[in-house]
Amino acid sequence: MIFKKEGVILKIITFSHYKEVIDEVLKDSYAIVIDLLRATSTMIWAISNGAKGIIPVEDISEARLLKRLDESVLLGGERGGLKIEGFDLDNSPLSYKKEVVFGKTVVMTTTNGTRALKKASFAKRIFLGSFINAKKTAEYIIKETLHYNIDTISIVCAGTEERFTLEDILCAGYFVDLFKGNLSDVFLDDLSLASHVLYKKFENDPHEILKYSYHYNHLKKIGFEADLELCLKKNFVDCVCEYKNLVVEKV
Repeated sequence: MIFKKEGVILKIITFSHYKEVIDEVLKDSYAIVIDLLRATSTMIWAISNGAKGIIPVEDISEARLLKRLDESVLLGGERGGLKIEGFDLDNSPLSYKKEVVFGKTVVMTTTNGTRALKKASFAKRIFLGSFINAKKTAEYIIKETLHYNIDTISIVCAGTEERFTLEDILCAGYFVDLFKGNLSDVFLDDLSLASHVLYKKFENDPHEILKYSYHYNHLKKIGFEADLELCLKKNFVDCVCEYKNLVVEKV
């Protein structure tokens, strides 16, 4: 379906990693934060399995403090891709099973994704992006932007250790593809255009390009190959997640 509202051209601005975010651009936009491997994918998966909410924090000490204040919360996260000592969960989506997270609040800290969510805080609304729920999320954002006359979407890629990372850009390109396929007037900045070109080249097999990338291979090396399969699977989660009032919840 093609949506059109007279006089409205939707601009899509993409940031290659969270340190590049420009607050002035975000303040009038809806943001999509992408940490495909794995923070946003894991948060979305946890919410779809019934987690009450996810509280992203930047520091391990802050996560532990929140646990001391409320023993019922679960601690989840990673450093260097591995589970943090004393935490209940790592950053693998496969750890966030329904029987583990249903009805629970999870306090999560990761190397890149939780920082990206915090950095996007100037946006009017902040959504979580991944291949696993992209179509549903894009459709919801399109309807909301048209209804509220929002003319800019900012895609915030988390990156890896403050650097560009291929998997986030590839996922950004999928979101661009969904917006272009459903809107009649879309303006892309150069990185949005480049991400779309990359996505279209490898849309049928993202592993074909990601097998050369640093973070993909790091996760594979430390034993998380099953996570790669899950995070690269498209649209099997029917769940839109929003970061609002310091908590990630289902819309």
